[in-house]
Amino acid sequence: MIANYHTHTHRCNHALGREEEYIEEALKAGLKILGWADHTPYLFPGGYYSHFRMRPVQLPGYVKTIQELREKYAGKIEMPIGLETEYYPKHFPDLIAFLRDFPIDYLILGQHFIGNEYDAPYSGLVTDDKDVVRQYCRQSMEAMNTGLFTYFAHPDLIHYAGDWKFYMDTVRPMCAEAKKCGIPLEINLLGVREGRHYPNRFFWEMAAEEGCDVILGCDAHSPQAVNDPRAEREGLVLAKEFDLNVLETAVLRSIHK
Repeated sequence: MIANYHTHTHRCNHALGREEEYIEEALKAGLKILGWADHTPYLFPGGYYSHFRMRPVQLPGYVKTIQELREKYAGKIEMPIGLETEYYPKHFPDLIAFLRDFPIDYLILGQHFIGNEYDAPYSGLVTDDKDVVRQYCRQSMEAMNTGLFTYFAHPDLIHYAGDWKFYMDTVRPMCAEAKKCGIPLEINLLGVREGRHYPNRFFWEMAAEEGCDVILGCDAHSPQAVNDPRAEREGLVLAKEFDLNVLETAVLRSIHK
């Protein structure tokens, strides 16, 4: 790997370490680009707050810290400022209006919940509910068609335990939509490291058949995660098995338009 665009900070409440520790590990790993994509703040009504993301008031500090580190490490590594963002249809327009006041370089799509989060389940919970899978795919396709996402993180997060023919028939159009929109799909190395239910081999077989581009993402919640040769190797083995086209870098899509 020469680039990772999926790096978190302590602001999400479930990542460890200081930003400079991530940078030093990235340099040891030979990365040329370390993209920061902590969990976006979201503007929810009624004081609702997600425990796994920074609060809106923390966004200026997030941006300022990375800008200062970008200057300190200039010439050694590129550090675009991004956010990992869900597409919640009721609140997404307000979120984008808020984010456009900041020098955010890119967004990656991480559809952790369906619906608007507070009114629907977590996407990674095991389920045999076909409507959950349908909504995950429908919402993700709507997100990709906004043109605001650089790539789709852990697109195989949905954890369906029912009929696999239904799964493949329902998820395949989502892969086709990613191809049509020119959005790479992420082989998530956190899933590799922790032996999670993703990467899902059925999903990646379909992604290959639809001609989707893919990119490796460390999904780093600790400094060591940006320098994990074993996880990278296993991710590449999966890509090679299905003859997936692995991109070394991503073309960042601006939200400032």
